[in-house]
Amino acid sequence: MENNSLIWFIIGIVLLFAEIIMPGFIIFFFGIGGLTTALITYIINIESVIIQIVIFIISSMLSLVLLRNFFGKLFRGKVDSLKELKHEFIGKRAIVINEIKPNSLKGKIEFNGTLWEADSDFYIDKDAVVEITGRRDLTLIVKPLE
Repeated sequence: MENNSLIWFIIGIVLLFAEIIMPGFIIFFFGIGGLTTALITYIINIESVIIQIVIFIISSMLSLVLLRNFFGKLFRGKVDSLKELKHEFIGKRAIVINEIKPNSLKGKIEFNGTLWEADSDFYIDKDAVVEITGRRDLTLIVKPLE
């Protein structure tokens, strides 16, 4: 049987590129496991496929456990705190696009050129100007201007 290091190298590269398509940041570490297996298989000239698979599994799991936090912070970048994101809209004004009824999912407003779902404790007509008082996920909570 021949050395399978080239096959493991290709598997590692394919898994690294698959991470771009699939969310979760897990497949990346199996790509590292494939590349590690390719390197070890090439250097030591391991011909047993069973041993190669064991090396792949162990190196993938070790890279996942030891490197996930480091690479997660590296690729995620700086994320603003959730508290800052929730408060960035509060006090701003918007225009009602679809009338807003309390506890209805049909209310929409335009804020900074983007349509947002809106909810309110008040009935608000279309084209009214409202003030944003809060945010619940992707829904903005508004009240009519007095």
